[in-house]
Amino acid sequence: MPGYGQFCPVAKTCELFAERWTPLIVRELCCGPAHFNDLRRRLPLMSKTLLAQRLRDLEFHGVISITTKPAGPGNVYALTAAGEEFRPIIEALSIWGQRHTENILRPEDFDPHFLLASVSSQIPRSAFPAGRFVIRFDFRNIPAARTALRSWWFVFMHPHIDLCMKDPGHPVDVVIAADLETFTRAWMGYIGLAGDDARQAIAFEGAPDATERAKALLGIFDRPRERRLVYGPPEMLEA
Repeated sequence: MPGYGQFCPVAKTCELFAERWTPLIVRELCCGPAHFNDLRRRLPLMSKTLLAQRLRDLEFHGVISITTKPAGPGNVYALTAAGEEFRPIIEALSIWGQRHTENILRPEDFDPHFLLASVSSQIPRSAFPAGRFVIRFDFRNIPAARTALRSWWFVFMHPHIDLCMKDPGHPVDVVIAADLETFTRAWMGYIGLAGDDARQAIAFEGAPDATERAKALLGIFDRPRERRLVYGPPEMLEA
């Protein structure tokens, strides 16, 4: 990629950081070390070849470290101290985007796997129920390019949460049947559950106390509320 031909630190940083996909790789690694396939699942539209190249570039520039897995084939990718200094930039991009980019969301931007992986990453472990608690999501209007799956499960069992793409076989406490885009907008806080759009497109099935527990766990509310996403390991959610 040609440079900007300027010594300005902004220009030089953008030559490295502002390449397509690179900020999203850094975003993922802000949440902790990851394997190659972890990154592939979170960035499904990025080719394996390009991901491998970007990781090599980031290692070359000292932003990430690449170490061999202690067992089995493959590597572990993690931010270096220099890479950690990108964290406030990622957080600032998130806050700005939360406030100013809702109007440019497109139907193809909505992905159930990315949504639920994001939801699970934002739930403090201290909020997990002591006993097993299962939420099933039945999504509709999923973009054709995403997945043929329509049902997904969260299985909470303190201190763990599993995101399942097949029926785990446990009794379901709450079923959420929803239009994917509307539910995503509700989780992001752009709309509230009490609004007309949400009431027409999102339905909860379960005992009232279980339904309220599910809403609290997922962090969705009757009124719009700006969501502040945390990009870091689980313990950062407890702060």
